[in-house]
Amino acid sequence: MSHSQFDSPATLHANGTVHVSGPLTVDPPATWEDVAFRFLIVQDNVVVKGEGQGESPKSWRGTAAAGSLKAGAANVIGLVVVAKVSS
Repeated sequence: MSHSQFDSPATLHANGTVHVSGPLTVDPPATWEDVAFRFLIVQDNVVVKGEGQGESPKSWRGTAAAGSLKAGAANVIGLVVVAKVSS
């Protein structure tokens, strides 16, 4: 069973960046501005890191420098950080 928070496919742009996105499901719910993503894209022996942020109440978007990535299959590993202030 997949627990992916990444949409497929990611977009590899001619300007040397790759854009990834995915659903935003945070429990308990948070405002989307308070959600930050850090991710790694791994393809063979190439690893690039990227950052993203909540874009709407139901999605997030991130960008990375593509480096030596090529069009094709890759694995993405991410971490989400939710900034919450206790009341």
